[in-house]
Amino acid sequence: MIDKRKAAFDNISRILAITRYDIEQHQAINDLALNIHGENYFRDVFNFVYPSCKLENANFESANSPCVDLIDKNNKLAYQITTTRTKEKIEKTLTALKTQKYQGYKIKIFFLTSKAKPSNETVEKINAMFNVSIVDCLLDYTDLIKDINDLETNRLIELHDKYFKGKENKYTDQIILDLIFRHLINKKSEFKKFYDDDFGNIDTNEKLTLNNINARTVAQINKGLDYREILENISQEDNLLTDLRYLVIESFYKGILISVLESKISRSKLKNRNLIALHDLAQQHNICFNSIIHKLHVAIEQKIDIRDFNSMNIAWIIIAYFFELCDVGVRKQ
Repeated sequence: MIDKRKAAFDNISRILAITRYDIEQHQAINDLALNIHGENYFRDVFNFVYPSCKLENANFESANSPCVDLIDKNNKLAYQITTTRTKEKIEKTLTALKTQKYQGYKIKIFFLTSKAKPSNETVEKINAMFNVSIVDCLLDYTDLIKDINDLETNRLIELHDKYFKGKENKYTDQIILDLIFRHLINKKSEFKKFYDDDFGNIDTNEKLTLNNINARTVAQINKGLDYREILENISQEDNLLTDLRYLVIESFYKGILISVLESKISRSKLKNRNLIALHDLAQQHNICFNSIIHKLHVAIEQKIDIRDFNSMNIAWIIIAYFFELCDVGVRKQ
């Protein structure tokens, strides 16, 4: 039963997480279809996770209700389902509290991507305007997944089978990687499009040995290499992997490498060095690439902001790809 619970929870978490990125990319092309269907989907999920809830779609009563999307009249609870994270959107939603129809109601704003993080000044202003604790009103999938994890085992499995089972077939490994790569690139609003080609034809196993990579990291890189063919088939037409390389190598990896080298070499001597030169310096000073690769793994995971893909290890897939291309780690004695 423990295994069934874990499998169900992992798949629920996985689907909720990747759905966020799917919605994000649909929005990028002004396709709001997932947003619209999201209202009824989360209505059903909320009603299951919170048994006391009897949420209905408020738009059934009033087309395109301006303030709320879901309403529970018995419990005087209303939800806005949205992707818009602006202060104006929050204020507009909470204006429902000032209307006669929603007197005595609690309003929650559930963000389909990630929730808004208003400044302290905005929090104080909104709290005073509407007599609410705005922090308690703002929710996203991280809040939902915590409550799902608190469900009794049989009920959690039932939730999975009713609303999540089979949906994993929609998101193939290639689709997941494509969505996450686009998310990474989109979140990096500006990065320097400069790249030092440090390609090599050294065998991967030889390169692992050359860089003194420890057994645990070797295992992760080898697992990541299983996805190389998928990566090479991803969106070649719009240079997605090229943009990813600019981000991961020039922004993340090169920055980490320089910060480590600064303990050995003055910053002035590192200025404007290309990647090949930095690798040469790293080799001269016996820099530990296990540490650098670990720091790169952390940096990528922080930007992905998902902890629910342990079965795929997205960050390791990315690292393995660029390690094999000789962008990460030295490639010669």
